[in-house]
Amino acid sequence: MLPTISGCVHLSVSGGCGGTTWGLQYAREALSVGNHVVWICEDMPDGSRFSQIFSNLSAATVSRFHLSVVGENTEVGIKSAIGLLEALDSISLVVVDDWTAKIGKVKSANLKAMRELVSDCTARETSMIAISSSYEDANGTGWKARGSLKDCETWFLHRSSMDSMVRELHIGGEVTEYILGDEGFTPRK
Repeated sequence: MLPTISGCVHLSVSGGCGGTTWGLQYAREALSVGNHVVWICEDMPDGSRFSQIFSNLSAATVSRFHLSVVGENTEVGIKSAIGLLEALDSISLVVVDDWTAKIGKVKSANLKAMRELVSDCTARETSMIAISSSYEDANGTGWKARGSLKDCETWFLHRSSMDSMVRELHIGGEVTEYILGDEGFTPRK
């Protein structure tokens, strides 16, 4: 079971530890109860992982998954998501995967569009996950999220330093461990 999302979550992940899978798992939950999901991404999610996560959903259910692969035109995808929010009342989740570049500064147009999307999702009481790469602060003060989404709660997802198969989710001062399997994340026992 994953933590409940209320409002906006900025999921800041270390590379290759499952940020997209994390988002797909929340999407599966929303779709399974009849809601629509908007997913904006630079690249198509891995087809094998997509099939694994959505394997128990019917084709009709998956048709409520509105995927927009935008390449480097993230701002256009975000504006598209805002348009869908205005058109459909049954969207319960918006995910923007890899909304920032992995290195360097966040494009100001992307940041402005994301802040507008956060505002729209908040006003409509629609959950939102913004996934980006994290980085370690050069001063040694820990992990930092790329991009500043002030109205979002920031969560960090990283590999455990003790076991590379275990992922740690950091929310505030709490750390929860998860195992990544074929159907997504499960809490470590």
